[in-house]
Amino acid sequence: MTDTSLAINLDKFMRRMHVLLREKAPSFDTERVGPSGAFLLLTLDDLKSATMQDLADALVRDKSQMTRSVQNLASRGLLERVPCKLDARVVRITLTALGQDVVRRHQAAIAQTIDDLMAPLPAHDQHEFRKLLTRVVDSAKTKSDSEKLAPVRHEETT
Repeated sequence: MTDTSLAINLDKFMRRMHVLLREKAPSFDTERVGPSGAFLLLTLDDLKSATMQDLADALVRDKSQMTRSVQNLASRGLLERVPCKLDARVVRITLTALGQDVVRRHQAAIAQTIDDLMAPLPAHDQHEFRKLLTRVVDSAKTKSDSEKLAPVRHEETT
């Protein structure tokens, strides 16, 4: 039988992180994108440029949900939809300068929240946790994971 204690503790850690981020949100989420909007923007920052299907796949969401979210964030100047030069049927989605600023503020808030949660641990344990988590994430990058996290793109040449 699989030991579920790690799953339980990771769930508790993530829920605590979400609570702390929600409490801090007024200080960094000035555009009021909320958790789901932030997740979309953070994912787009990771992908750099994506189609609607790329985003839907990366976020494991329905394409119609992505369309509404992208339209909302685009109307607020956080991302833009750019026609693909190679295929007129395809639209690429990218962050605007304001969207990039929102991403940086969210990344900083997430990093600070993690630091706050790990503060009771000695520096060596914090370093070891970061190192182990990086190893776990890096080792999980199998071909199928890479395809899910970085979907096939309609690349443009300039």
